[in-house]
Amino acid sequence: MKKGQKRHSAAGGKAGNPILLEVLLEEESANEALKPLISKITTGMRVKIGVRQFQGKPDLLKKLPDRLRGYAAARNRGEDIRVVVLLDRDEDDCVKLKKRLDDYATKAGLTPRTQRRQGGHFHVLNRIAIRELESWYFGDWAAVKGGFPKAPRLPPRNYRGNPDAASGKCSDAFEGALRSEGIRIASKPEWGRRIGPHLNPDGNRSPSFNAFVAGVRDILEL
Repeated sequence: MKKGQKRHSAAGGKAGNPILLEVLLEEESANEALKPLISKITTGMRVKIGVRQFQGKPDLLKKLPDRLRGYAAARNRGEDIRVVVLLDRDEDDCVKLKKRLDDYATKAGLTPRTQRRQGGHFHVLNRIAIRELESWYFGDWAAVKGGFPKAPRLPPRNYRGNPDAASGKCSDAFEGALRSEGIRIASKPEWGRRIGPHLNPDGNRSPSFNAFVAGVRDILEL
């Protein structure tokens, strides 16, 4: 165990029942990339994982209030459901988008992480990828090389530090980096399928990736 890292119980939720972790994602590419990552994070825990993909960000935002109400009803029946919502920031105001997600949770009768009491539990983790999922790939170039052995030895110069801070559309920059070595695969789901199994939960330069991983670990604390 790394210094400073929390120890996580392998027990389940209420009365020893497994935790039901519902992960809501915008689209197929996030599904492909994050399923194996979440499996790594939950290794050794009694957690049942449900990863739900939507038809893009507007579709997820439209359906989220009803889905959260359904999860709240299930919790009231005694099911230990915990929810993770991940969206790309794109060009949205991050603070306003996060507040919108937290408000949805509160109105459904669930407690988002930002509103839990000190030391208390919460039911919903809302996280924003800044700006797109591909910034997380730039943050773990070893994972990219694992999925694309012919990829450049290093990411583009302006993505070698904090990839969340780079300007421009990072998915275009990522495709360009692949093309520079003759890799002509423009399918985002295929990127996720190839890179996802290699993503390291503890070795990424993206602050938003690290916040996502820390939040998932936090919501699974008993």
